[in-house]
Amino acid sequence: MNYYYDIMVNLEDNNYMFYEWDELDNIEIIKKIPLFQVSSKVLKDIINNEIKVSKEFLDMIHNKTKVKKGYLEYVSLLASKNGAIILEFASDGVSIARSFLQVEDECNVLEVLYTIPILKFDYKIEKRIDKSKDLRIEKKIKDFINLEINTLYNNKDLEKIVFLYSEWFGKTKNNVAEMISDMQNKLKTGITDVEVKIYDLIKLSYNNV
Repeated sequence: MNYYYDIMVNLEDNNYMFYEWDELDNIEIIKKIPLFQVSSKVLKDIINNEIKVSKEFLDMIHNKTKVKKGYLEYVSLLASKNGAIILEFASDGVSIARSFLQVEDECNVLEVLYTIPILKFDYKIEKRIDKSKDLRIEKKIKDFINLEINTLYNNKDLEKIVFLYSEWFGKTKNNVAEMISDMQNKLKTGITDVEVKIYDLIKLSYNNV
């Protein structure tokens, strides 16, 4: 079996590029991990879908991935000449977590592939992974602001709604429902520096409580 060594990973339930990794994520160094070359079609399926692998594959990778404090039970690095991804599987073979690689690691993996045969990879597609048009940080900001808007509305906190709206749009309205609608519709158009300012303002208000 082929292995790759000393690689930084961020196992999550969705596809996040390395530049979207968050400081609160459980990022760790894998000391040693099984490496398999698959076809470009297989890699595309793996990236776009949750998959289920065979018991034979699970047995092959069982406790072969070494971390600082022990081993990960079912984890492997799968790569084609078009890219690479690390998958973690449950005991029934279903993929439960995934991590893309940092640029340097991916380049190094692709160089190593020339010495590794292509694996005949047995898998079934379970379901497609939803793709978000937003970057992870944008979704985080939208969700956070929407939660605050809904909380203020449910608590009938008119004063804070008016304050938030005026900071956001530079004006106020007499109709609370219209202000709520304006704020929610603005979030649907994307994130600008103004929305980042509102996000920071809301966080600051809780820090000062």
